[in-house]
Amino acid sequence: MAYRLAVATHDGVHIDRHFGHSEAFVIYAVGADGRIRCEGRREVMPPCGHGVHETAALEAVAARLADCRYVLAEAVGRGAQQALARHHVGVLEIGAGEAVIETAIGEIIDYDRRRSRVRTQRAAQLAGWPRAGEE
Repeated sequence: MAYRLAVATHDGVHIDRHFGHSEAFVIYAVGADGRIRCEGRREVMPPCGHGVHETAALEAVAARLADCRYVLAEAVGRGAQQALARHHVGVLEIGAGEAVIETAIGEIIDYDRRRSRVRTQRAAQLAGWPRAGEE
């Protein structure tokens, strides 16, 4: 389950930046054991300038974050969502700058574990396991 998350934060504690206004994203690694480790900051050129969105800039930021499973931001516009989706990066809008980064990441880890368990159970059902007499 090891993966990375990119967080739009100004203060390093809260998810408090709009994706398009972020000059950097803090990257967190989630280990297979569920441990969270900060890997540092990735500087980017903010793709939003005074309400104008540069398509090439959105794509450049999305490409820079392509090794992350999720981006967490206060808000993410439609164009940015589409650019991130092209790189298979999930978008989680947290809103209002009140969410504490580590709490949000913990909730995402729990969600991913539940989702993984459901997928495993569904795959077993489709495969016909357990079969009669093998329980």
